[in-house]
Amino acid sequence: MTDSPQQRHAALAEEIRRHDRAYYVEAQPTISDRDYDKLYRELLDLELAQPQLRTADSPSQRVGGVPIDGFETVRHAMPMMSLDNTYSQEEVREFVGRVQKLLPGEPLEWLVEPKADGVAISLRFEDGLFTLGTTRGDGIAGDDVTANLRTIRTIPLRLNALGQADTTGVFEVRGEVIMTRSGFAQLNRERADAGEPLFANPRNATAGSLKQLDSALVARRPLDIVLYGSGEIIGGPAIDSQSGLLDALGRLGFRTPQHTWCCSSVDDVLDAIAELDRVRPGFDYDTDGAVIKLNRFDLRERVGATAKAPRWAMAFKYAPEQTQTRLNAITVQVGRTGTLTPVAELEPVFLDGSTISRATLHNEDEIARKDIRVGDTVLIEKRGDVIPGVISVLRKLRPAGAEPFDMQGATGGRCPECGGEIRKDEAFVAWRCINLQCPAQAAQRLEHFAARTALDIECLGDIVSDKLVERQLARGPLDLFGLTVEQLGPLNLGTDDEPRMFGEKNATKLVESVARARGMGLDRWLFALAIPEMGRTIAGSLGKFHDDLPAVAASPLLRNVIALDEKVAETVRINPRSRKNRPNSDADKAKREQQYKNLVSEIREMLGGLVSLGFAKISKENGSHPPNYTTEVGPSVARGVLAWFASKTGRATLKRLAKLGIDPRGTKPSGSGVFAGKTFVITGTLPSLSRDEAKAKIEANGGKTTGSVSKKTDYLLAGEKAGSKLAKAKSLEIPILNEAEFLDMCGGE
Repeated sequence: MTDSPQQRHAALAEEIRRHDRAYYVEAQPTISDRDYDKLYRELLDLELAQPQLRTADSPSQRVGGVPIDGFETVRHAMPMMSLDNTYSQEEVREFVGRVQKLLPGEPLEWLVEPKADGVAISLRFEDGLFTLGTTRGDGIAGDDVTANLRTIRTIPLRLNALGQADTTGVFEVRGEVIMTRSGFAQLNRERADAGEPLFANPRNATAGSLKQLDSALVARRPLDIVLYGSGEIIGGPAIDSQSGLLDALGRLGFRTPQHTWCCSSVDDVLDAIAELDRVRPGFDYDTDGAVIKLNRFDLRERVGATAKAPRWAMAFKYAPEQTQTRLNAITVQVGRTGTLTPVAELEPVFLDGSTISRATLHNEDEIARKDIRVGDTVLIEKRGDVIPGVISVLRKLRPAGAEPFDMQGATGGRCPECGGEIRKDEAFVAWRCINLQCPAQAAQRLEHFAARTALDIECLGDIVSDKLVERQLARGPLDLFGLTVEQLGPLNLGTDDEPRMFGEKNATKLVESVARARGMGLDRWLFALAIPEMGRTIAGSLGKFHDDLPAVAASPLLRNVIALDEKVAETVRINPRSRKNRPNSDADKAKREQQYKNLVSEIREMLGGLVSLGFAKISKENGSHPPNYTTEVGPSVARGVLAWFASKTGRATLKRLAKLGIDPRGTKPSGSGVFAGKTFVITGTLPSLSRDEAKAKIEANGGKTTGSVSKKTDYLLAGEKAGSKLAKAKSLEIPILNEAEFLDMCGGE
């Protein structure tokens, strides 16, 4: 049976989110860039064909990954966007032509730069002093890794000490933290001498270093930085182009991209891409592509951006390395939601700087599609720091008797971790262990429950989670609320031969953190409970529109989203002009026309109710046909959430939470309040409020904030040293508020 568009979209979204976490958070990607891009493009194509599938939590609306546990989260003054990318020269031509159409008659100049394979970072200097360094995170907020970045000697702590450029005001620059090839080689030699495991490649080593909570350890790592972009600039150097920015960064002593090409035509751009590919093996840091940027900043503003990427830039990625090896076995791993993931066990082979022995196979359907069998010689592909994917099978080399993979047969119909029953979830093309007491699931659920983005429980990582399950101290997350310091302190995290006790200090931190979790909001609890398909964005949306967990369980909003989806599907089926399902008579046509009209009317009425509540948006009116729309939560996710709460597990969870006296509360929708529908820009230094505090007040009163002033800006909140944004707001006659006026509008709070 062929998957419906809704089912395929849900499956793609689930898989992309899994890969995003592996790449951005865990620094252990499980899929090649090219395979990821194929999944992502398929998702975009589905959303283009059926816009109602594009929800606020769709991977298409995200820039990167979630912030990392263990660091303070900081909102970027201006979003850190990602780049659309391609492997096709023809798409480069289309990109250049598309920008030219948006700028008719303008002579365009392009800059082609190497795409460094590192970790995206933002550096903020205020009056010449380095004050803040953050990771990209999800593009809106990232992790404060200032202490770690201060250890990188090529990042100056004071710009004006150089005396080569105006550094007053705010100067925010962006780029990639990298590890040079020579530094990486030396680091691995030192780790080998110390008997420590080796890093696979420079990017992996860089990501792992920035995650360290001990900056003294980071200081021993050979980290460097390449800068190529800017964020918020208030005062300081006057920069009007990419080439001007790179010149300014160079004068300030920063490392900038090694080689750039200034181009005036698409043919020049393609020549530069080819030349970069020829010379980049000689660079002292890894690169995986070329970045094409419109040079002039004023033209960039006219071209604009999508929700996640600028329209004035594109990344061209070079073909990844491939090699062939033998598939020795297929093993199965179990995730926190019980999903069974097949993994290829390979004959070790050296590829792109590291020895590869494992590759993801995603799911049973993907194995069948590629006809992958144990004993096959397979073509694998890897780029940068990713676990490779199997691209294809060399069938001519297939040994006699090689059998197709069958999850039931490979596992005996039982979970490899707990021996429990497994079932196929047809909607998500996945096999799952249905035993909720499965140790593999239980330990991962505990770890997820305790994550900083969930309930932020200290001292509960993977090792502690495993031991709590192993010693049967906690079979599920809610068991944590019954644990005591006396129980946890003697917990042995090591072995009988080499014991390592958890200790009273850590036990106290854990127990106190668990107690604080009682007061966490509804959105945190929704995410922490590991409800299938419940990501942070979905949890946040549901938390805004519901009072408590029972309200989510019985949500009329989610039921209406499902009903809308069903009615839209019905209009497709009964459309009297359908080519696949033509009316069998004039009478049948007339009947269907009336049914179609009635359904469209019902859809508009239901949609109007959701729009009035802020839970849906109409993106396009379609006359007598159903409008295109998006909802805060998509129909497949809505079905999954309601199904979980209606399940035995969901009902038991609500009952136990009530018994524990835990009642997490939601917040009011952002669409209500004195600033409902209004857009603010904050600039300068406010007398008493931090920017985050001001943003929180705006959002609490229904408004939103952006980083740049435009005709769509409703208010500018200005403090001291407001700079160019103040001047632009005045030129556009945008209302300008000081802090006192702003607080008065908020009700004096």
